[in-house]
Amino acid sequence: TGINQWWEVDLEESYTISNMNIVNRLDCCGGRLHDYDIYFYGDDVNKTLVDEIYVAGHNGDRKVISANYVSARYVRIQLRDKDCLQLGEVKIQGYPASGSFPTESLDTLTVGEDAARCWSTKGSRILMTSDTFDWKDSHTAHVADVPSPGPGKLAMLPLPKKKTAVDQTFGYPDFAVEVALLDRSVVIRGEKESGEHKMIGGHVIVLHTPHVGQHLEGALLTNMGQQARLGRYPLHFHMSECVHGSTLAKNVIWESNQRCVVIHGSHNVTVSENVAYDTKGHCFMLEDGGEWDNKFLYNLGAKTATNIKIRDQETDNFPSTFWITNPSNHWIGNVAAGSAGPGIWFELKLRAPSSGLDINRGINPKFLPLGTFDNNTAHSNGFRAGITTYQSGYRAPPGTTWNNIKVYKNQHSGIFQHGTNNIRLVGGLLADNDSAARNFHHEWAVYDGVEVIGRSEHVKSLIDEGRVSVGACSKSGGISIQPNEGMGLGTTIKNSVFSGFDNGCTGGKNAAVYIENDQVRNAVFDASPTLQANTFGANDEVISACMSIKSSRDGWVRYIAIEDVDGSMSGIGPGFYVQDEDAITNFIDPSITCHAEVNCLRFCPGACLRLGIISISQDMTTRGFNMIIQDGTKTATVARGPIWFNENQNHISAHMPMVLPAPTSGIYQVSFTDKDGRPAWPGYATTSLEKEPACTGGLVSASQIELVMPPPDARCDDLFFRDVYPSDHGWQNFFAGMDISEDNGSYVISTNRRKHDRGHVNLSRTLDASCFRGLSGRKYTIGGKIRIKDAEGLYVATDGTSDVSPKVSFVMNGVMTKSWNIATSSDGTWTDWSAIITLPQDTSLVWKASIIIDKAEKREFSIKDWGMVLVPSESPTTGPTSSPSLSPTTAEPTSSPTSAPSLSPTTPLPTASPTTGQPTTSTPTLAPITAAPVPATPTNLALTGLASMATECHNGFARKAIDGLPNTIMHSCSSAPGEWLLVDLGKDIINRIDTVVVKNRADCCGGRLKRFHVEVLDADKTVVWSDFHSGTVGNGVVKTWSVNGGAGALGRWVRVRFEETYRSFLHIAELEAWGYPVVVPANSPEIREIALYRPATQSSTYGTAYANKGVDGNFANAFHTKCGSHPWWEVDLGVDSFIQDVEITNRVQCCGGRLRDAYVELHDSDRNLVEKRLIKGAVGNGQKVVKVFNDDTSIGRYIRVSMSRNDCLHFAEMEVNGYHTMEMPTSSPTPTVVNLSLGKPATESTTYNNAGSGAPAAVDGVDETFTHTKCWTGINQWWKVDLGTNPLMIVQIEVVNRLNCCGGRLKDYTISFLDENEDLVDSIFAAGHNGNRKTVTVDSVNARFVKIQLGDKDCLSLGEVRVLGWYN
Repeated sequence: TGINQWWEVDLEESYTISNMNIVNRLDCCGGRLHDYDIYFYGDDVNKTLVDEIYVAGHNGDRKVISANYVSARYVRIQLRDKDCLQLGEVKIQGYPASGSFPTESLDTLTVGEDAARCWSTKGSRILMTSDTFDWKDSHTAHVADVPSPGPGKLAMLPLPKKKTAVDQTFGYPDFAVEVALLDRSVVIRGEKESGEHKMIGGHVIVLHTPHVGQHLEGALLTNMGQQARLGRYPLHFHMSECVHGSTLAKNVIWESNQRCVVIHGSHNVTVSENVAYDTKGHCFMLEDGGEWDNKFLYNLGAKTATNIKIRDQETDNFPSTFWITNPSNHWIGNVAAGSAGPGIWFELKLRAPSSGLDINRGINPKFLPLGTFDNNTAHSNGFRAGITTYQSGYRAPPGTTWNNIKVYKNQHSGIFQHGTNNIRLVGGLLADNDSAARNFHHEWAVYDGVEVIGRSEHVKSLIDEGRVSVGACSKSGGISIQPNEGMGLGTTIKNSVFSGFDNGCTGGKNAAVYIENDQVRNAVFDASPTLQANTFGANDEVISACMSIKSSRDGWVRYIAIEDVDGSMSGIGPGFYVQDEDAITNFIDPSITCHAEVNCLRFCPGACLRLGIISISQDMTTRGFNMIIQDGTKTATVARGPIWFNENQNHISAHMPMVLPAPTSGIYQVSFTDKDGRPAWPGYATTSLEKEPACTGGLVSASQIELVMPPPDARCDDLFFRDVYPSDHGWQNFFAGMDISEDNGSYVISTNRRKHDRGHVNLSRTLDASCFRGLSGRKYTIGGKIRIKDAEGLYVATDGTSDVSPKVSFVMNGVMTKSWNIATSSDGTWTDWSAIITLPQDTSLVWKASIIIDKAEKREFSIKDWGMVLVPSESPTTGPTSSPSLSPTTAEPTSSPTSAPSLSPTTPLPTASPTTGQPTTSTPTLAPITAAPVPATPTNLALTGLASMATECHNGFARKAIDGLPNTIMHSCSSAPGEWLLVDLGKDIINRIDTVVVKNRADCCGGRLKRFHVEVLDADKTVVWSDFHSGTVGNGVVKTWSVNGGAGALGRWVRVRFEETYRSFLHIAELEAWGYPVVVPANSPEIREIALYRPATQSSTYGTAYANKGVDGNFANAFHTKCGSHPWWEVDLGVDSFIQDVEITNRVQCCGGRLRDAYVELHDSDRNLVEKRLIKGAVGNGQKVVKVFNDDTSIGRYIRVSMSRNDCLHFAEMEVNGYHTMEMPTSSPTPTVVNLSLGKPATESTTYNNAGSGAPAAVDGVDETFTHTKCWTGINQWWKVDLGTNPLMIVQIEVVNRLNCCGGRLKDYTISFLDENEDLVDSIFAAGHNGNRKTVTVDSVNARFVKIQLGDKDCLSLGEVRVLGWYN
């Protein structure tokens, strides 16, 4: 009719309305009742609008709406659209505004005596959170105006809906609703407007105010925040950087229009015990990912609703109660009790403007260490999960732990981890979620001691009462195993307790552990999870694979095998759960009887199997290749499965699985056939074995798997003979995508234009390398037609020499052996190109070959009519005149290179002289260098070497190239020409180096490694062996060089360096030097740490961050200069010393990015600069950077770290490795002041039970923790620290008061100094109030105990006591 239809009721007098129950039309058309407003009008003649409520979304059959005890006579319901309005029933509950409910109708809320005393004011509004799966199912209730029904109890007006109390949770008190007082005496309220400004409220901002503590406590903020306006939030710290001591505590944010507490570009804020209710968008949040060391403690958020996005990169349309963009902060005891999106969301990303702060240079939050994530709860949340790391993922450092996390009653997953590493859940509860936890590409996930409940007794009771409506098999899932976690990266579930998986639901996720069915690459199982020491309910469905096998959206997952390590899953004994596939069961010992299939798996007691993967070319798998496994007379076929992602992308290998015991015949033979059953080779094939299972039966080893190549035959005459267009053509691309079309009877393959973040465009195809094994020296003709277009679709002419010209490369074993540039025309004419490829004279080691067409930068190119045909042989002995070589080989040694040849007796051994040129006073004399015994086999000498490089960035320190870990990488800071990596194998040690191995990074960007020299240098840094590698080294490719053809070279250093004219980042996983020492110095001085406790100085001191904290052995604290021009820090080693290397560990808590573009300088006793090393890139929080000196001239006394810019300088610890070249003086001329009391034993006269952290809290290095004795017990309370028996001198006492309250109690106290018998040595009376901090000067006292005692009988509370001095 063109109007918004409405319905209205006259209650005939004014009522106080608590809630409304809106019942829809039930027989049909219920969808019409949605998005409506409820208006409340007064009893006056003008019918004044008193309040209004907007009800978003569809009503459903019934909806309960809290009216917040509004007083009104008329109630109107009006649609927001022009549809019909139909209502089944409207129930309005309340009582006459002039009267009150009869006492017998009131509810009682038991909250404890402290809360009841504070909350008992008439009309106080109490939040009661959701106890169901509905994120909106939280309500407010009011305290009635009647006497308390008893101690710790509140008389409440009738609750709008029944809520779960502790005694109704079947022994799980966490399932009870949280309650919180919403009223405060101080109210900050944004003016309420209407129309277009309806969602524009007030906002509070702390703006660009560094180093100033800000405090807001105990306020109610309502109608705050301005929807869709950047930077307008209820509480907001904006770009204030370090604001130590700032707190936002015990506030309430109610009905926010946009977000709640936003920390932006600010650090060290404590956000504690706040309540946020009925808010929009992300609530408690870090805005840019550049925020550090903030603390979110015991906050509660409920009813977090969606919001309009401020800008495209925001995600408030999927709001989270806690939005985490930087993990290096602290979250303890928080509760996310109902969000339309995730409850807690790790969406780790760094954005402007915080990315421009010095502290954030070179930082990627996805790789930062976690501060603290303990005792947090997420329940009743909507989209995706209670807690999630989607989509960015979190590549957490090893050992990252979430302690005692409780996640329950979430609409989807309890925990959803995506693209994540190393998260350990220790303890905690996962209950009543659609899936307890989903692990999507989560490597090294661990669940340790977790309780997992499929369907709890509490939810069963809610279903029986009709308070929730869920399907019999929904909201009761277990922990998922993702089939493609990767070799060695499987999930571990141990010491955990499962129950509630006995609801009779089979075939899906309703088992304690189930195999995932989404994003399953190759539709094969290539993970080996570890499941042990878990307990299950008597009738629980323990494990299921049916979802992945029968309903996987990416194809039928095959070849599943999971070990029951200790029999705790089967209840029978150790063994394996396996899928009933011939490729598994055909090879199991016939004496083992596998049980009947349950949940799509058979249990085979006593079986001992090992997972293996054959990686083959993905483009070959599109042709239906099969893999044949044979053990004597036993045989099975592994069929190629569908590939998740794009089959035409060339950066992915296909996986063909094996699940095998030890072979009965001694060896497994693995061969391949094409779709027609003909012998074939899948481009390439490499074998990987998963970690050994726990079982002790015979295990298959890599040496027992033989890959069988077919001999050359007619298929080798035309390497493209299998091409069938338009689909089965063998060409692939790198992310750019490609299209197939027709042109004059030929099929055309065209690339799409380069994507800005995916590297250059290319096309490639893998060749059948088995053909080359018997065709040494033979020739192939390769060719076809090509043309290119620019971004506007215009054809482009190229000269066949420049970088924009298409380039064709022939690659064997990962080495480019030949390349050609092709000229093209601007008129669209096809260039018809061909060339001759001559194979090497020895092709016996060829295992992989391909053709690559690329280098058409930012352009599209098209090809057609390509082929590669064998040239007829001229004669059996005829070979090419200049065939390209295959040096170097790419085979990686399985453990070490072959046994080293013995050193020829005629080889002259170099000699070494004693150290010269540095102080002659007490210079140690080195014994003559002697020949070392030759080991039986070579070793990787680089593992014990010292690595350095031109520049270091992204925490890619040089030492990561020699740590033996292929998943860590070194990374240069720049793409300056000639970047290098140098490994020192040992001063005064001469090594014979036989083999050099370079392992490229596997995760990305491998193509940058090209045009580089590999070199061995002698002690004088003269190159004694070198090889230049021009071609590109792919992701994860291993290159091996045999030095001097196996004769080896004598040297001290190994170096990889780019060609002088080549600009790129240098980043590799490992540099190995295999060989053995042939000469070593006898009785050489011991290399040890020589800076510990040495005197340290600095340009200035920030607070109490004294210089000595850089050499006190405590990695948890740090020295800190003030922010200013050219800050420096220095340690005095006492005498000139030989310096091997300097290790600097950055501070852990925050601001690690400041340590960059700094010099580590070595000065001699006369303050002359000897050498210096540059720290170029930013060093992450808690990361260690090593600077190598280790030259004959590396002798000095002072180590200084300096910066030439205006900034603060701070790090946690410096360790200097070397030895003194002269005798140390008997005593240090300038003692270093240290905190003598840190971490020492402490006691106190009494301890108050409910406050404080005990006497040790005053010596834990944290000002915010505090001690607390009892009060007014008749004695003068005291606190005491034992400094130990080492001789020492005390020169100063710093007393930090309790900072969160009650500071006035610390006044008029005595500091006593006691000897080891606790006899008084000296004392000082500190008169008056202490304030937050007081420093007391001491006249050089030698004492063992320091005691602080009050002058009155009040409580004694201390935040921190620092006893400053030095050890004699």
